[in-house]
Formats: sequence, structure tokens, C-alpha cells
Amino acid sequence: MACWERDWWQKRHCECTWTKAALWLAFLLLTGGLIAPFAVVKPPTATAGYAFLTRFELSPSPNSTAKPPPLQLLSYNATVHIALRNPNLYRGISYLALAAFSFNGTRFDDESSAAGVVDLYLDAQEEKTVRLEVGGVDRKPPAAGAAEFARQKEAGWFEVEVRLDAVVQYDMARKTWCPLDIICPRRLQLVDSDVAAIAFNKTKCTILRVKISGC
Repeated sequence: MACWERDWWQKRHCECTWTKAALWLAFLLLTGGLIAPFAVVKPPTATAGYAFLTRFELSPSPNSTAKPPPLQLLSYNATVHIALRNPNLYRGISYLALAAFSFNGTRFDDESSAAGVVDLYLDAQEEKTVRLEVGGVDRKPPAAGAAEFARQKEAGWFEVEVRLDAVVQYDMARKTWCPLDIICPRRLQLVDSDVAAIAFNKTKCTILRVKISGC
């Protein structure tokens, strides 16, 4: 009888131990699943939507004293819609950004245009589309810019980039403004400004992050 009671107690004790272990494991998995979204900070994503190019031309510099060929200057106007999405489950993101334009590896800042400034807030898992207008007159292209311009003009398409130089701040994280670059390549046609050719295809933008504490 004593042996039977001892075996029964050992079996019951073993079952209780495994039950407790299973409950603790389930608790840890549940707790980890709830904490992980708060602990991990995901950067925003961006997609360039429809866009149009209403001006893109090279013209001789009026002040150029060089022998032919004279210095060529670039003038442009472009509009691009960019969808910004916050993938975080519980964190909002604040954005401050300035738009810029790039052709053939050369970047042209557009600090004078209010339409190129982005100041917005995204709730968790929210997506918003911003309309960016960039423009410039008599900008100096790179040394090979004129030849590349002629090649793309003959092809009928211009390969350009619209950039957002941003700083972002994540809710429930350190009060750090994190540098972030959003680069959106587009392949656009130049047409009359009254009948703009719109590119409807979507392009995934590249997100470049700076590795600093809190970002």
C-alpha cells in the first residue's frame, strides 16, 4: 500500500511539474508576443505613385564665356505622389522632410518651394500620400550630364529620382530625431504642361537609415 501511494504521488508530482512548465512557457510566449512590438522599432516604408514631368530642358548659360560648346544649365519641374506607411503596431511616427531632385547622379535641392516640405504624423499602421512638387531653374549638371540628357531625350524617357531628406521621431522611444533618406526612382516622359503624361506604375522607394542610438 505504501509503495502504491508513493508511486501515485510521484506520478502526480511529475504531471504537476510538466503542467506548470507548459503554463510558464505559454505565459512567456504570450508576454514576449505582446512586448516585442513595443521593443522593436521599424522604419517607415514608401512607394512612389503617379508622377509627371512638365519641364526638363537644357539651355546655354547666358553668362558663359567658354568657347563652344557653352555651359549647359538644367531647368525642371516634376510632381510625384509618395505613399508613406508606418509598419509599427503601436508606435506613431513624426516626419520632417525636405524634397530634392536628382538626375544622372547629381542632386538638386529645392529649398525655396513650400510644396517640397513634408511635415506630418502617422499613427500606427497608418498610410498617407503626399504630393511633392520640385522645380529648379538654371542648375548646373555634372560634366557628362549634357550627353546623358541627349541620350535619354532621344529615347523619350528621363530617369530621375525624387528624394526626401527626413528626420523622424518614434512614439514611446527616446526623444531622438533620426535621420532618414527616402529615394524614389521614376522614369518619366516630358510633355506639354497642359497635357501632362502621368506615370501610373508604382515604384518601391529605398529607405536609408543612419545607425545611431535610439534609431
